[in-house]
Amino acid sequence: MRPYSVEIFRPDFTMVGNTNVNEVTYKEDYLTSDENTITVLALPNVQKQDFIRISRDGEKYAGVVTEIGYGTDRSKRLQTISYKPLMELLNTGILFDVNAQGQGTLEDFICDRIRETFIENPDTLQNIHGLSVAHTSATADWSLHITPAQSGGHYNIVNLMDSVIVPAMQKYGILVKAALDIQNREIHLTVGRAGDGILTIEADLPNIIKKSVTIKQVSADVNKLILFDSTDYAATRTYYLHPDLGYDTYDRDRITPVVCELQAVQHEEGSSFDAAAIRAAHDKFSGLAYSNLIELTMANDDGLVKPGQMEFGQEVEIISDGVAYRSILTGRERGKNTNLVFGTVRLDLTKILRRSGNGQ
Repeated sequence: MRPYSVEIFRPDFTMVGNTNVNEVTYKEDYLTSDENTITVLALPNVQKQDFIRISRDGEKYAGVVTEIGYGTDRSKRLQTISYKPLMELLNTGILFDVNAQGQGTLEDFICDRIRETFIENPDTLQNIHGLSVAHTSATADWSLHITPAQSGGHYNIVNLMDSVIVPAMQKYGILVKAALDIQNREIHLTVGRAGDGILTIEADLPNIIKKSVTIKQVSADVNKLILFDSTDYAATRTYYLHPDLGYDTYDRDRITPVVCELQAVQHEEGSSFDAAAIRAAHDKFSGLAYSNLIELTMANDDGLVKPGQMEFGQEVEIISDGVAYRSILTGRERGKNTNLVFGTVRLDLTKILRRSGNGQ
């Protein structure tokens, strides 16, 4: 089997060095950036924030160097390089105007924050060389539930990844994808919905080496939403959450015990209460279908699932023990086998703490 090629580049795409390794193990998690390490024959002058590209045949991984270490032998022939996915470049604080929520599209909002922080920043040294960003979809009437830092204000300082990019995927299925283009000295970011349809995976077939299914219990969350037209509170709409985590206005097959929430809905002149109610229900219940943690382990070259070809954001229907679960690919671990991670629930305490309470 061919070895993996490991290449290191400066942020301006100047090559630092390259080497080969026989085995590579790495994790990717869209919700919280996992750090990986690789041990190679020492490459001189490797620095933090350099780019690392690992490839073999059609398999590619691109990331950002976070730490460099050496072995204990005096010759320092071996070097340990720690790295995170390219998306770590966007792990920074931004000034968030809470009044901007719902104005324009969410994709435009994310693109604008990336441009002003990393492409058109007056501090040119903060701009990322060769970075471009474009959107491929348009989502209006959005909200990330970010509140002002002070009562009466309309600003908060939040983390771009934890409070904007990850919640955009969880609530609206919008992903930011990064591609390292060494040949053209560019990094391409695309912001948009995953659009590859729904893939069905039979988790009980022999090709699945190991499976784990954890479903979030939602019976204690809001499962009935009563909406009032704030104009005169005469018109109302009631939405119910169902066991499959779908929602509609039909009083049938409901989650109990009932946990009810009341909201007053505003709508501008020329816009109907019905349209505003639909948006409010979507804002409350969307994303619950992915409130699970499903892990499936299979061979790297599995011909049925094809784990190396699946992209984050891929919607799936996983059938396990006769039950179908709707989920979304959010993580991957590759070693001797591939472990695919679906859903927006994480059980690791460190990851839970990182994602909680940022600007909300």
